[in-house]
Amino acid sequence: ATDMGSVYTSSISPAITVNTNSAVKLQLLVPGETAVPGSATGKSGTPNALTSGTSYDVTVNGVDANWNKVASMTSTIKISTSDLFDTEPAAAQLAAGTKTFVVTPLTAGSLTITAADLGPTTLTLSASPSITVNSAAASKLQVLLPGESAVPGSASGKSGTPNAETAGAVFQVTVNCVDPNWNKVTSANPTAKISTSDPYDTEPAAAQLVNG
Repeated sequence: ATDMGSVYTSSISPAITVNTNSAVKLQLLVPGETAVPGSATGKSGTPNALTSGTSYDVTVNGVDANWNKVASMTSTIKISTSDLFDTEPAAAQLAAGTKTFVVTPLTAGSLTITAADLGPTTLTLSASPSITVNSAAASKLQVLLPGESAVPGSASGKSGTPNAETAGAVFQVTVNCVDPNWNKVTSANPTAKISTSDPYDTEPAAAQLVNG
């Protein structure tokens, strides 16, 4: 207590213990975010951009209404992501109110991560902000024929089956420069040469890729 008129001597209390309240929700922290108990949002920072195929730690805390970690919480937590092709970590229990999980995004673009309580409690789930996932370094070429479509992040990198073509008729094929998980790398523009098993066709001239 301080006299704003600067007349009387201030008085300071002894240290007072403040205990956490009951756990009511989960807190998910992704790379670039740091817990700030007691604050309005419970954390500071913004998510770092991630790279396809690289593993990252995410942390889940069981917290009270004011984002204080509750060490007694041992709920089982499941991590899920918006990436259709990644392998999500197995569910696991909190230990002393916290647990670190490993996620490995495969698809470049936008990613969200969600932590949900599987019990025995019913803590409110926590979802990350949108996280940017960049492609990794270019490592290979991808050829797409009519009837095929690119599916970045998937095991084969594409879907569909090639259409039947007609002798003498022109059709287009697309070549992409991609990372190990079939994400197009727009900065990689090698010169590509198309060749076929037809000994009598006229193959197109070699050309440099543009924007991957």
